[in-house]
Amino acid sequence: MTFSAMGPVIATYLGADRFAEVKPLHWVDSKDAPVRRVFAYAQLKGGVIAPRWGYSFDFVPHLVAGKMQWHRTEKSAIFDAFIDGQSAELNLSYMWGEQGLLEGMTPRLSNAVRQAQDFWQLGRQATSVYDQVVALSNRPGAGMYTQLPVAAAFCHALSGREEDARRAMAAYVVGSPSVHVTARISIAGRWRSGCSPMRPWSQCRPTGRTRIP
Repeated sequence: MTFSAMGPVIATYLGADRFAEVKPLHWVDSKDAPVRRVFAYAQLKGGVIAPRWGYSFDFVPHLVAGKMQWHRTEKSAIFDAFIDGQSAELNLSYMWGEQGLLEGMTPRLSNAVRQAQDFWQLGRQATSVYDQVVALSNRPGAGMYTQLPVAAAFCHALSGREEDARRAMAAYVVGSPSVHVTARISIAGRWRSGCSPMRPWSQCRPTGRTRIP
């Protein structure tokens, strides 16, 4: 069994009526766009793959080769904020062989999907998606995830926490490699007017320039 052959099995656990496999080991649920739920397996060393789950936001830009771009479609969705499920309990491995995967995949996959669904469900209840992203950005080591600081800034802004949004965006700019500072400043200059808390998600399309936070 190859990892590509595992796709239909994983889709069944996720819910094929909602999640589309947009590329190998990468599924996206766009039913609630512009907030998209993403589940994927990241390939690690030694033939190991580890699950991760989280959100892709149409209203949060990203950088490619120092240029600002958007991911506003199902196929272009990326992780803006996610849980890294890498662990001995959830990882899968080529080293097990076909029979080992058949025997070991089901409980690990079921566990990973259950944790992902619990995470997404929390965003629909007392804790909003915005607050989930902010909480992730406050975790130790969160700075290693390049999209998380800018996603947190936009989520603060959409929640009406302007000063927190400014601080998060400032940290995003200051903490960037020098080669990308100009591009990140461009993002910072657009976030506020286009994503004010008075506008719904569907209208959140950052445009225009404002002062850098």
